[in-house]
Amino acid sequence: MTQIAVAVMPIVDVGAWQAFADEISTGARSEAHRAFLRRGGVGKETLFHQQTPMGDLLVMVWDGVDTNAMAAHFGSMLQDPASDHERYLRDYVIPELHGIDTQQPPPPPASQVAEITT
Repeated sequence: MTQIAVAVMPIVDVGAWQAFADEISTGARSEAHRAFLRRGGVGKETLFHQQTPMGDLLVMVWDGVDTNAMAAHFGSMLQDPASDHERYLRDYVIPELHGIDTQQPPPPPASQVAEITT
């Protein structure tokens, strides 16, 4: 069974976010970002820009990842970045491009509402 994780975050500066997405996919930050993903056990990261009436959103899909391990890795990156790239994610990307205050505690886990099988 393929393991995936999905995260959704607001995008507050679409132009800067697109430039960042280009940097991590094919640009100067691509190797550092791939190293960050490998440390978290991510096989593939896919990013989507979703426009909504409530604003722009990033939908990020990680394939081949243990969701608990990735959550721990992401938390570790916020608490004690292991590289310049992780500091860049924590200190610039998350607060400036997504408008998320990394000094605040994370929100509670999502509550399951339903499970529908066919």
